[in-house]
Amino acid sequence: MKLQMKSSETALDTTDAKSTVEPDDRLKVNVFQRSFAVLEYVVRAGHPVAPSDIAEHLHLPKPTVYRMIESFEAQGFLRRQFASRRIGIGPRLADFGFDVVRASIQHAPRRSILNALVAEVGETCNIGTLEGNEIVYLDRVEAKHWPLRLNFHIGSRVPLHCTAIGKLFLAHLPANQREKLLSAMDMSALTPHTIVERAALETELQMIAADGLSVDREEYTIGVVCVAAPIFNKKGEIQAGVAIQAPAARMSVADAERHREALLQAAKEIGASFMLK
Repeated sequence: MKLQMKSSETALDTTDAKSTVEPDDRLKVNVFQRSFAVLEYVVRAGHPVAPSDIAEHLHLPKPTVYRMIESFEAQGFLRRQFASRRIGIGPRLADFGFDVVRASIQHAPRRSILNALVAEVGETCNIGTLEGNEIVYLDRVEAKHWPLRLNFHIGSRVPLHCTAIGKLFLAHLPANQREKLLSAMDMSALTPHTIVERAALETELQMIAADGLSVDREEYTIGVVCVAAPIFNKKGEIQAGVAIQAPAARMSVADAERHREALLQAAKEIGASFMLK
């Protein structure tokens, strides 16, 4: 999920450190601060960045930045794109982030909102966001009386072209970003209902953008219907999606429409809980 970087957050202020550590420890403190500043910059940028951008933004020597990147890359915290050589989030850093989410999710405001939505609609609900060319689950709450026994959990990844939240992102992303994702997309059929033609998918995306909700009509999993609403930031940019999942035998596409207002309200409240800018 893309967050904006504040200029005040990037300053490498060591005032407090100098007053509480011995001279021999100052270098170590400075190294730690620089390391976290580099990781923070890459995460908050929301897209792969050039090493020179990191050096310029953090006022660090380029050789220092390159050495730090090489170390983080070797440990899996950062990943260098093959074509552009830009730096993005590595698998180990992504896993660390989801571990943090798992540790805090039980007490997060959005978990309460998701629980309330599950209680109101009586079906399993989840929150997901875009990570690379997939949707990754940020949270999931199973319905107590009608659990949907699917092998999904926080950190699970699903495709874009055949899932409700995935299609939401494709419908609401800027045209250039959508084009990039569509051009590189493997539109394999996962069920007989999966949309596999780009023209048909683009028509579907136009309908989603106009309607406000996205529906997975057994496109990802046979027997499962999903309806999702977008979570926007204050600039109107999509940051995540909240979805209701249910067996098709219990919730048809027509039945899903009954949950429109509850789903849109939950999306609004979750957006506020994220304090999205």
